[in-house]
Amino acid sequence: MHANCLIGFLISILVNIWFPGLYAQDLKPIKLVFENENELSKLGSDATSSLTLSDNHYHFGKASLKWNFENKSYITAGFSVLSEAESPLAYGDYFPNSPTTSISIYNEQPQEGKLRFSYGTSENRDQVWFDINLKFTGWRTIWVPYYEMEGDTPERNTQINFNSFKVQAIDVVAGSIYFDDIVFSQYQDDRYAYPDFLVPFIKTDFAAEQDHWMPSLAYYQSIKNLEVTKISSEAQADLIAIENRLQERLKIKDTITAKLRSATAAYDKLDLDVGQTVKGRPVTFRNGETYFEETPKYDEDYIEVHRLGQIMLKLAEIYTIADAETKERVSEYFINATRYFLDQGWQAGSSGGTRHHIGYSLEDIAVAFFIMRKPLENAQLLNEVGDSMQWVFNLGKILADENDFVANIDYFNTQSFYHLMIIYMRSDYNEIAALLEKYSQYMSITLAQDDAHGVFKKDGTSWHHGGHYPAYGMGAFKNLPKVFRTLASTRYQIGTDGHQNFKKALLTTRLYSNTYDFGFANAGRHPLEDNSIEFLEPQFRDMIFSGNPEHTSTIDTDFGSAYLRLWGSGNPKMQNELENNYNLEAEELPGYHTLPYAATAIHRRNDWAAILKGYSKYVWASEIYIASNRYGRYPANGTIQLLSEKGEEKSGFNQLGWDWNRYPGATIIYLPLEELESDLSLLMFKSNQTFAGAVQQNGNGVFAMILDESSGSNADGQRGTYSFPGKLKAHKSVFSFGDKLICIGSSINSIDENHDVETVLFQNNLNQATRSIYADVTGTVQKSPFTNSWKSTAKDGWLIDAYKNAYHILSASKVHLKQTNQKSYHNKYSINTGKMNPKGNGVQETSGDYGVAYINHGKAPKDASYQYVIYPFSAQSRLAQIENGNFKDSSYKILNATRQAHIVFDRESNTTGYVVFDEKYQVNNGLLKSVSDPAMLMIKEVDAKNISVSIVQPDLNFKTVEGIETPGEGHELRFEATIKGIWQLDTKNEQVSIDHSESNTTIRITVKDGATNTLHLSK
Repeated sequence: MHANCLIGFLISILVNIWFPGLYAQDLKPIKLVFENENELSKLGSDATSSLTLSDNHYHFGKASLKWNFENKSYITAGFSVLSEAESPLAYGDYFPNSPTTSISIYNEQPQEGKLRFSYGTSENRDQVWFDINLKFTGWRTIWVPYYEMEGDTPERNTQINFNSFKVQAIDVVAGSIYFDDIVFSQYQDDRYAYPDFLVPFIKTDFAAEQDHWMPSLAYYQSIKNLEVTKISSEAQADLIAIENRLQERLKIKDTITAKLRSATAAYDKLDLDVGQTVKGRPVTFRNGETYFEETPKYDEDYIEVHRLGQIMLKLAEIYTIADAETKERVSEYFINATRYFLDQGWQAGSSGGTRHHIGYSLEDIAVAFFIMRKPLENAQLLNEVGDSMQWVFNLGKILADENDFVANIDYFNTQSFYHLMIIYMRSDYNEIAALLEKYSQYMSITLAQDDAHGVFKKDGTSWHHGGHYPAYGMGAFKNLPKVFRTLASTRYQIGTDGHQNFKKALLTTRLYSNTYDFGFANAGRHPLEDNSIEFLEPQFRDMIFSGNPEHTSTIDTDFGSAYLRLWGSGNPKMQNELENNYNLEAEELPGYHTLPYAATAIHRRNDWAAILKGYSKYVWASEIYIASNRYGRYPANGTIQLLSEKGEEKSGFNQLGWDWNRYPGATIIYLPLEELESDLSLLMFKSNQTFAGAVQQNGNGVFAMILDESSGSNADGQRGTYSFPGKLKAHKSVFSFGDKLICIGSSINSIDENHDVETVLFQNNLNQATRSIYADVTGTVQKSPFTNSWKSTAKDGWLIDAYKNAYHILSASKVHLKQTNQKSYHNKYSINTGKMNPKGNGVQETSGDYGVAYINHGKAPKDASYQYVIYPFSAQSRLAQIENGNFKDSSYKILNATRQAHIVFDRESNTTGYVVFDEKYQVNNGLLKSVSDPAMLMIKEVDAKNISVSIVQPDLNFKTVEGIETPGEGHELRFEATIKGIWQLDTKNEQVSIDHSESNTTIRITVKDGATNTLHLSK
């Protein structure tokens, strides 16, 4: 190598070591920020342009670039691009992302003409381009992906090789514009570049509901085009009543002194420069999605809009309780802050680059604007603010064609109640009435939807991300009751169908919770994280006084009775009103309840509940997310969570030290946590099996599933086929009769020769233990650490856990018992990537004291099995009998526990429960002979001449459109069951027919949605 070349080579290496990326960028800027004169040297321009730094307006920092231009004036610059790895992508390369330019622009007054932004190479600066018009005022930030531009546009998700930038004034008269914070090219998540008035060409191929967060230009225009007529005095009276209810709901009960001091201090910290415009640091949405050379300081270099909203809400709340002098002072502050908000680019028609999940960020400011309607109107800002809120909250969606309405649980949570307030941000009651009528219609229709378009399904489940997801449901349940009560008994109240469907969904929360906790089974990506309905007390109260769905009563007695059970003792005033004024009593919940759309069953006795959970082709197992629930493979593997009335933690479930392999009841391959962690950033696993669900009858029930990790799909993220390497399979069932759970497993198989397959009996966090752990082989466990294992038989197969749950092992199984301190990882920490969700508060490793018992099926088992019975939260007298060897239970008999069928007879109810996995199997146990399809049945012999037959065909059979599954909407199926004897239907049923032959009765029934069908037959 030549000496000079060698020197150059070495210099290049050193430059890249000391200043990574500098050599590759050839000293061209990635970003221009215009804080010093040096930035001007990076720009070229024509002779008609004037370029200066100015502090008249600024985005980040204290200065911007002011460009005085004439027609055809231009500015040029060379630039460098950021690679995908260098770009601040929230989810890394998980979601599709593409090179995007980001520019902040300020216009002092609307101007004619447009600006053309061009990108290319030094030889051809105009390879791609886009235009914006100049008819706006204030700041605008635009994000434009290169694939959305005109010209020789690159493909999505591919690096660009442009290095030259040009902006030219076209069809203008002499004018000026300000630029700041120009990022020439960084990768952005393709989901989040949003169209607005300046860049309407973005995402023109998107249907309006494809991204429900994205403001729609068409929807906004439909508000402007809405036909408005003069309303009657009666309608106006309803409008005023609703307005007063909203206003009353938002009043604070506080003294003014401390509030005023706090609000004034917060306002002063904004450090606003009040003049012809109100200047201050930028009001941003989220900065983490934009490139900065130095990370700006929160609440110092910028203020996020949700923080501004908190300050403005403080001012507004004071206004509701202040005297006249204080109102005037607070109003002045509030109007200044409003002008600042608008000038910072939060006007109608501005998307700020991206403003997704906006309801979470703007709820406070929406409330503040509603409270301050009068001061805003006096300042002639009410309609402009109303336009802004109606744009960013996408209010125009309520004016879409009814056939295009699609419910969304995020909308119900973050926008629905605020839409109601935003409608009132107008000065014309006729406009308010027209919008409110459309809003009521939209809400009534979307709340009634229980098919693929709806989120509240036929069985009461609450869907988001393609499945039952209570954590998201809670947000909707928090806000929707306020809508119901605010509109109640007016012409704008929610229609009967929508009211009834929402009522069912909200009341279902108490069925899958005990008392308040709904546990880990349906926690999505939030396992063991305070999954509770306790906070819904005000919401149940609102629904009581929203009236019944039929609008024939001013109260809802079902919600009243539920309230008395859940919160009555804690609210004597409310308890007295419901009991004495309305003659209500606390409810009693059903003994058994099924949620077919969640592959979940709940069995109750006394004060405890057992929550049983599976998954299938239609129901995902759990949501494993980028930095949440990283080890969440097993919470639906036929799990059995036993909850006392005291809730999850006091029943022995705690994240600290929790072994994520060992969810009780689950059959699993036991893996080190680094192997248990998903290899995907986002996984919502569905098997290819259609058999998962439950049948119920007279307070008892049977749950079953075919567990199959060998083949399936991912319901979100990188969709498509997916499977786990161990190819674990099992047939599992739980027969719930009275105070016992009879658990059967058969056909347990795996090909993993390195790790044991287990069926977990219990994993108790001992922090809240109510007794010592016991096994008849070992006696009471007195000290930790303790470990033992033995081959169990029905004779010596008793264990009692630390929360008074007794387990009787019936099968010849190898049982392991241990009590020790366990080390684990927080579910929000990834051991393999080191990523940590901020909500984990930096906690990576956890520990706790535990008692654990499980059945070990060994490595790569072939057709292994188990049988055991659980007696949840047993009385001390029973536990003493067990420990003394004196407890005998002859109330049940297991008749079959094979690959083909699990069958159990319960003597106390004279009922036989059937799980028939193989329709070819000739049953011939009890009255059932055969079935046409895999099914679950319960047959109760009432007496010699009367029987009850309950049937579930668990295949949800969701519809498909062009081969794509439509979640939440099933086809009907025709099912047959043949039973011994000649039987007749007691009641005519159009969905059922019966035939007789050879002393047998064949029942033919149309089934749907995995629901229980109960028939009463007699001889």
